[in-house]
Amino acid sequence: MSYIERGPVAGDPYYEAPAYAGDFDYEMSGWLTFAGLMFFLSGFWNALEGLIGFFRSTFFAGTPVFGSLAAWSGVWIGIGVLEMGAAYAIFSGRQWARWFGIVLVSASTFVHMLAIPIYPWWSLFVIAINIAIIYALAVRWRPVAGIG
Repeated sequence: MSYIERGPVAGDPYYEAPAYAGDFDYEMSGWLTFAGLMFFLSGFWNALEGLIGFFRSTFFAGTPVFGSLAAWSGVWIGIGVLEMGAAYAIFSGRQWARWFGIVLVSASTFVHMLAIPIYPWWSLFVIAINIAIIYALAVRWRPVAGIG
């Protein structure tokens, strides 16, 4: 009999519920893993994009819709840091992370819609990723049976 076929055994960390199971109110599915990873990578890239805007403004194709590129760089850095924090909260199993993530990714989508003249193809790509993140957070958040 293989390890997988024999099922849970007393003291088996892979099959027993953790002692802190009350802290988790969702089942970590593939969609949530995708949302957390994409949130982190999107946040990291937004922060990096903001730093590039501060130090190398010639990297961008056009001019902002309104304001200066330095102001947009600050917005990108702020949203990037918040997105990385939301990714951590999603992976740590916080219920509020779902709603915070949906609001934050909506704000990121809006910012990238306004940034299309500055960075057209990447902004459209990030908007598409943000739509997938919203789907993962809104539709695929299933509570675990017996907890709560």
